[in-house]
Amino acid sequence: MDKLKTLFLATRPSFLLITFLGCLIGLLLPQSLQISWYIKVLAIAVAVTSHAAANLINDYFDHVNGSDAINTDRVSPFTGGSRFIQNRTLSPQTIFHLAIILLLIGSGIGLYVCYKTTWLLLPIGGMGVLIAWAYSAPPLELMSKGIFGEIAIALAWSLIVVGFAVLETNQFEINAILIGIAYGLMVSNILLINQIPDIKADKKANKQTLATRSTPKGLQYWYVGIFCAAYVSQFCAIYFFSMPIKSLITVAALPGFIVNATQIKDASLSREKLKKLIIRNIVSVHLYAALLCFSFVF
Repeated sequence: MDKLKTLFLATRPSFLLITFLGCLIGLLLPQSLQISWYIKVLAIAVAVTSHAAANLINDYFDHVNGSDAINTDRVSPFTGGSRFIQNRTLSPQTIFHLAIILLLIGSGIGLYVCYKTTWLLLPIGGMGVLIAWAYSAPPLELMSKGIFGEIAIALAWSLIVVGFAVLETNQFEINAILIGIAYGLMVSNILLINQIPDIKADKKANKQTLATRSTPKGLQYWYVGIFCAAYVSQFCAIYFFSMPIKSLITVAALPGFIVNATQIKDASLSREKLKKLIIRNIVSVHLYAALLCFSFVF
């Protein structure tokens, strides 16, 4: 039992809520059809399992490239990996094998969901699995390719929203795609901020993340540009494609993003201030998602 608990904790379960919220956004989009609840549960399991596998893959390859081992500036538990390998809680091989097992389980369940609903989900799920691998693993290793890391994250979480909307409606809808893009961009800003404490270690390990390639002022511009693009995508869904205007309740999260943006450019942030910035940013993105879900329900 203790072994299973350790394996479960290695997947960083506290970070999986952002994926669950993406599933809910897709399921709660207006004008959806009703499908069996157990299919919805299985589909959510696929998304969450894939995210868990991606976390493990990231831990394994950050061990291989050495960035986690030399990361003394990390802000735990948000940056620098789970530390399960570095603390010798689990071996690298165990982490890697668990990731592969979860990907296989998720893929198997995903194929069953496609069989019971629509095969339109197959390319969406396939691309999601590809991103989960390519983000951390060679030869693509998108996390070390600057803005391509953020693009991968934005695309992955956009696909979650779009996929669950397709699950409900059996078709692609423009408003779901635009809302998916908005959500994906917001999630990519979590990655952007979380990279800041790891800059020194990532540079030493030759991980060319967007944070390592940017000045603090440049990171501020990226952060503001990303959340503004997210809101623009949402506004387009409302103005051009009949998304309910009540979804504008998400602007309630905007003050949090603005406060975050004002602090990013401060290169002298202490670890404690960085931790507060990371937490506030995560809360802001989760609030955005929760408000979006709330607007669809009521």
